[in-house]
Amino acid sequence: MTRFYFGLLAILLLAPASFAQGNGATLLAKVRNYNTYNDIWGYTDPTGREYAIVGTSTGTAIYNCVDPTAPYETAFIPGPGSIWRDMKTYGKYAYIVTEGGGGMQIVDLNDPENPVLVKTWGTQHWNNAHDIAIDLGAAKAYICGTNAGMKVVDLSNPTNPSLVATYSGDYVHDLHVQNGYAHLAEIYPGRYRIVKVSSLPNFPNQDSVTTPGKFTHNVWVNANDTIAITTDESSGGHITIYDVSDKRNIKKLSQFTVNPISMVHNTYIVGNRGYASWYAEGMVCFDISDPSNPTLVATYDTSSFSPGTGFRGAWGCYPFSPSGVIYINDIEEGFHIVRIDGQSVAFNLTPLPNTQDETGPYSVSSIIQPLRSGAAISKADLWYRVDQGSWKVSPMAPTGNPDEWGGAIPGQASPATVEYYVHATDDGGRAGWYPASSFPGDNPLSFVVGIVRTVYFNDFDGSSDEGWTHGGSGDDFQRGAPQGKSGTGTRHDGTTWYDPDQAFSGKNIWGNDLGLGTNGSYPSNASMWLQSPTLDCSGTTNTQLLFQRWSSIEGTPYDSGRILVNGKVVWQSPAGFTGPSFNILDVAWRQQTVDISAHADGNPAVVVRFELDSDSKMELGGWGLDDFSVISLDPVVALDTIVLAGPATLAPGAIGTWTINSAPANAPWWLIWSTNTNGSVFYSHSFDLGAPISIGAQGTADATGAASAQSPPIPAAALGRTFWLEIAALVGNRAYDSNALSLTIQ
Repeated sequence: MTRFYFGLLAILLLAPASFAQGNGATLLAKVRNYNTYNDIWGYTDPTGREYAIVGTSTGTAIYNCVDPTAPYETAFIPGPGSIWRDMKTYGKYAYIVTEGGGGMQIVDLNDPENPVLVKTWGTQHWNNAHDIAIDLGAAKAYICGTNAGMKVVDLSNPTNPSLVATYSGDYVHDLHVQNGYAHLAEIYPGRYRIVKVSSLPNFPNQDSVTTPGKFTHNVWVNANDTIAITTDESSGGHITIYDVSDKRNIKKLSQFTVNPISMVHNTYIVGNRGYASWYAEGMVCFDISDPSNPTLVATYDTSSFSPGTGFRGAWGCYPFSPSGVIYINDIEEGFHIVRIDGQSVAFNLTPLPNTQDETGPYSVSSIIQPLRSGAAISKADLWYRVDQGSWKVSPMAPTGNPDEWGGAIPGQASPATVEYYVHATDDGGRAGWYPASSFPGDNPLSFVVGIVRTVYFNDFDGSSDEGWTHGGSGDDFQRGAPQGKSGTGTRHDGTTWYDPDQAFSGKNIWGNDLGLGTNGSYPSNASMWLQSPTLDCSGTTNTQLLFQRWSSIEGTPYDSGRILVNGKVVWQSPAGFTGPSFNILDVAWRQQTVDISAHADGNPAVVVRFELDSDSKMELGGWGLDDFSVISLDPVVALDTIVLAGPATLAPGAIGTWTINSAPANAPWWLIWSTNTNGSVFYSHSFDLGAPISIGAQGTADATGAASAQSPPIPAAALGRTFWLEIAALVGNRAYDSNALSLTIQ
C-alpha cells in the first residue's frame, strides 16, 4: 500500500514554484523590460562581440551580452503587435517575421551598438508569418506558417531579397534547412518530413514519419546531418531523436522528457548536446552522445508556473554563442542568460518516513560531495514547505562526519504533508538539488505528519464489478484488460501508443471502450457516467481521492470530463478552444489526487462519479482508471485520552465494575485485558497492552463520553495472577485508548 501514500505526496505538489533555480545551470543575468516575450536569437559580430536578439509582443530588442552578467539594450525595433515573433540572422542582418502581419523586417547589424531597420519587405508575397529559417550555406530564407504557403527567399543581396519558390504542401510550422535538405515540422498532421531543396522551385519528398505526440512543433538537425530532434507541443509531449543519415529512411532512435505532464516548445543541437525551451520547465540541456539513450545535463527553470499549465514559461532558447552562454526568453519573466555547469553536486541521503511525532524537529542528513575536481561544498540548504504553502529555507551545516551535512525541519501539527529538497553549492557557485529534477517543485521528497488511513481501495481485479455501475447515452464504460486501441500519446518504450494496453496494477481497469473488439474511442454525442458504490467516510478527515489515470479527452467545450462527489463537481477537464494544452493527452499512467474533504469528511454515504460528454467529432480514448482509493489524513490522537477507574484487586467469583469517562461521545468501546503492557498498535494507534489481548466487556458511551464496564465473575483459576486493563474506543476507523490499570486476583 505504500506506493499510494507516496504517490499522494508527489501529486500534491502541483502549485507554482515560488522561485526559479538551476540544476546544473547558473543564472548570469535576467532582464524584464517588456510585458510579454516570445522567441530569441543571437548574433556575433566580426570582432567576437555577442548580442541577443530578443522578441517581445511589440517589437525586437537587441542586447549587448559581451559581459553576460550585465547585458544592456542597444536598440529596440518596433513591429506589428503580436505574441508571435521570430527572427534569424544572415551575415550582418537580422530578419524578423510575425503573426501580426507586415511581411519581413530587415535590420542592419553592421554596427550592433546602433542597429537600424533597413526596410520591411515581402508584403507582396505574404502578410502574416509564424516562423523563419535560414539556410546559411545557400543564402536562402524559408518563411513558414504564412497565409500563402511556405515562401523561399533569396538573400544573396541581403537588403533586396527576391522570391524563389513557394511550398504549398501541408502547413509547415517550423523547419531547419541545410546541405540541400529541408526538415519540416508539419504540426497539424503531426508529421516530420524531409524534402530536397537543391533543385528549387521543386521540393521532392524524401521521407516522413508521424511523431509520437502527433503535434510536430519544431525540428533541428545536427551539423553532420545524421541526427534530427523533433518536439511535440502537447501535454506530456516528448522530444524525439531520429537517425537521418539516410534521408529516405528516417529511423526513430529514442524519446526524452523531463516530466510526464510537461510541454516542450523548441529544441536545438550543438555538438553532442540538445537544448530545449520547455515552457514551464524552463530551459533543458540533454546529452545525445548516445542518441538512443539521451540523458539530462542541466536545467534552469525561468518560470513561476508549474508543468501542465499550458503555454507559459520559456518560449525560446539560443545555445549558439561562441562563449557557450545560453539565452532564454520566458513569456512572462523576460530575457535570461545562463551558464551550463552540468551536474556539479552528488547527494546520498535516506528519505524521512511518515511520522506521528508532532514535536519534531525532523532531522535531515546527507552526504554531499562536489563532482568537479578541486571543488568543495561551500553551502547547503534544506528547502521545505507544509501543505503546499510557501517554500522555506533552513540552513544545513557540517555534522563532523566526512562530507555529511545536517539540517532540520521544525515539528508540525498533524495532519500535515511536508515536502522537501536538499540544495547545495560548491565554491565555484555551481548548484545541485536532491532529488534531481527538471526544476525544484517537480519531484520533492515528502512525508506525512499524522495517520494515513485507507478508507477504500479497489484495483478492479475482483471477480465482479463490486458495486460499480455505469450508464448514460452512448455509454461505453467497461471493466477489463485495456487493448491500447485509441487516443493519442507515446508508449513508455518510445513507440506509438494510444490507450494503455496494460493496467497500472493487476489485469483490469475501468475505462471508455477498452478496445475489446472495437476501435477504443468513445462515441460521438454521448453523455455517460461511471459511479462507485457508496463509501463510508464517517470518521475521516482531510479525505483525499487517489487513482491512477491514463486518459485522453478533447478539451472543453468540445468534450469534457468531470469528477463528482455526491453530485458536486470536484474536478473537471481543462477548457479552451484550440491547441493540445487544453486536451487531456496522458502518455503514461499518472496518479491524480483530488481533495474531496468538503463533501466526504465524516460522511457515511459518499459516492464518486466519473462523467464524460462528447460532441460530434474528434473522439479520443476517454477515461482510463485503475487503483482507485479514498484515504483519510488523520491527526495524531493523543494517548490515554479516556479515563478508566475501578478496583485494583478482586477475589475469585467477584464481579468488577469500572467507570469510563472522557471517551468520544456515543462511541463504541471495549474493555480489553492482557497479562502484559508490552504495547500494540490497532488502527494506527498505540495501546499500552501487548498481545495476546482479550475482550472483557463492550458497550457504547453516552453523549458525554461516559460509560460503565462490568466484568463477568472472576474464575477461580485466576487466583494469584495480575492482569492489565485498558479501554479501546473507535470512531469510524480512528482509535482512542485509556490509561492502563492493573488488577490482581487475591
